[in-house]
Amino acid sequence: MKKSMNIIFNLVIPTAVAYIVFFLLYYFYKKMFYEYRLLAIIPFLIVTMYLMIDNIREWRMIKQQG
Repeated sequence: MKKSMNIIFNLVIPTAVAYIVFFLLYYFYKKMFYEYRLLAIIPFLIVTMYLMIDNIREWRMIKQQG
């Protein structure tokens, strides 16, 4: 039970919040700067890479605890 709660609180919730914030920013960016909407891929890649690295680190820590 504790392991599943760690996964939810340390992996799922931060990942969901990060993508929600990104897509809200992307939506406003697209509305204001429609011509340059493809440039919004760069922050998306940065957010995705950060979350992948952070989630891998969290998985390692969870595996060591369990």
